[in-house]
Amino acid sequence: MTQYSSRLLMGAALVAGWGFGCSGSIGRAGMSPGGTGTSPPPGGGGNPGVVVGGTGGSGATATPPGGAQPMANMHRLTSSQYANSVTDLLGAGVPIGPLDPDQLTDGFVSIGSSSVVSSSSGVGLYEAAGDAAAAWLFADATRAAAALACVPKTATDTACASQAISALGLRAYRRPMTTDETTRLVTLATTLAGQTGGTMAIGMQYAVSAILQSPNFLYRVELGAPSAADGGRLKYNSYEMASRLASALWNTVPDSMLLDAAAKDSLSSADGVTAQAKRMLGDPHTHLGLAAFIDDLYALHYLHDAQPDPMLFPTFTPTLRTAMQTELEMRVEDMVLTTRGDFLSLLDSKTTFVNDELATHYGLPTVGNSDFRKVDIPADSPRAGILGSGAILAGLALPERTAPTRRGKFIRETLLCQTIPPPPSNVVPQLPPTTDATETMRNRLSVHRAAASCAACHALTDPLGFGLENFDAVGKYRTLENGHPVDATGDLNGAKFDGLAQMGTVLRNAAVSGPCLVSKLYMHAQSRDAVDRDATILDKLATDFAASGNKADQLLLSLVSSEPFRFVEPTQP
Repeated sequence: MTQYSSRLLMGAALVAGWGFGCSGSIGRAGMSPGGTGTSPPPGGGGNPGVVVGGTGGSGATATPPGGAQPMANMHRLTSSQYANSVTDLLGAGVPIGPLDPDQLTDGFVSIGSSSVVSSSSGVGLYEAAGDAAAAWLFADATRAAAALACVPKTATDTACASQAISALGLRAYRRPMTTDETTRLVTLATTLAGQTGGTMAIGMQYAVSAILQSPNFLYRVELGAPSAADGGRLKYNSYEMASRLASALWNTVPDSMLLDAAAKDSLSSADGVTAQAKRMLGDPHTHLGLAAFIDDLYALHYLHDAQPDPMLFPTFTPTLRTAMQTELEMRVEDMVLTTRGDFLSLLDSKTTFVNDELATHYGLPTVGNSDFRKVDIPADSPRAGILGSGAILAGLALPERTAPTRRGKFIRETLLCQTIPPPPSNVVPQLPPTTDATETMRNRLSVHRAAASCAACHALTDPLGFGLENFDAVGKYRTLENGHPVDATGDLNGAKFDGLAQMGTVLRNAAVSGPCLVSKLYMHAQSRDAVDRDATILDKLATDFAASGNKADQLLLSLVSSEPFRFVEPTQP
């Protein structure tokens, strides 16, 4: 009912001193920033085997930035975390309205969440989203009864209202609500119920909306506290650990079992964390956590934004775009949770998932339905590995043609953790017009590899991008480009290949591939850049990852139970 303005009522849900315009980077005094969003400097002298997104032409490891220390942060929920959380709190089918945009930092919105600031317009978006979700819940008595521990019928039933609000708030805030917090929302609900035309359902609707607009919900508050048993170092408490585990593994709010473990303080030890993490990896919610990592790691925002020329590529449909994303997510999820095999084998694997539309796109047999199924690509097929996925190939192309430099840059930065610097300020990153309509991209790019101001970077990117030239701007296989046979030869630091299948094997065998993946997952899970104190744990995680046969499920368990994940201030390296 419009007479009850939730904007006027929002104060009932806010913690004193906090506003929606606050930054996620608010932390404890005296702690240094946990990364600036820039790449660490190139060079050696660091811990062998550690990759922290650095540079270096050989693909060697890089040293974390000196002097920086971890910082306790608040993290604003990403758009996917908000959607997953509201769905888990209220039920499947709840409407998720437009939200304040995410901030992509160093490739991950989880890192951007630590420094993003909600704008005044963003406050309005969260208000509208919270109102719509709460209205949807109370539009159906069955839905409300399923989501709430108790549904009060009258304003006098304050015990039931308190039970409902405190139970919902426990999951939404990722910690128990204080008595004052519960009382304020119960008072809000009963006051509205007592007004002319009011009912307890209306009052509870606005109480639920207030919870969904509270900074306690919209921000993951993980600041830690000094632990006397650990020399006074800042350590995340059990409820903060429940929040961190739910975010890293599920990309949503904690469930009741995780919160029960927090209530018993069993998440204060590595063993307690490991026990819960093992349980969580067997839960369907894990696909939400993996999807959040996969979508950012493989830059699927490029796929979402891709606009292939419909005249040149008429078969590229919205449903094909969606199928490409689904394929990539299913490939990784299958390897991590079902096969539980060598994650790096995804770089040259011939196993994937397709529906009929995607199968047709790849030249594979169809079965007459739209269901996704696991298939083996023929052994002699040039398509292989993650880089053969339409999601990556189409996302890293231009509307009318392939983009070898862009594709090669992605491989260097995503799979090898090498930062390719931007072009010099006096260089226009644009190919000159061609006078030959049949000229190949390899030949057109030769001008950049010959120019002194461009050669250093193009020598790193182009030889890898050329390995994908058998696939056009929407990821379909081709043998000719403008009437010329495609030349898909290239090399990685002297290791030569001809085509994607061979390049995938070269990348799989590259010494830096495993440590690079470890560092990417670590930063995503920590929601921050890696810093100097992370060198030791990154080295250990990379070593253990290799020893396990590159099993990502074991890597996840090792990561979330590690000291740097449980402490704001881990042991000095």
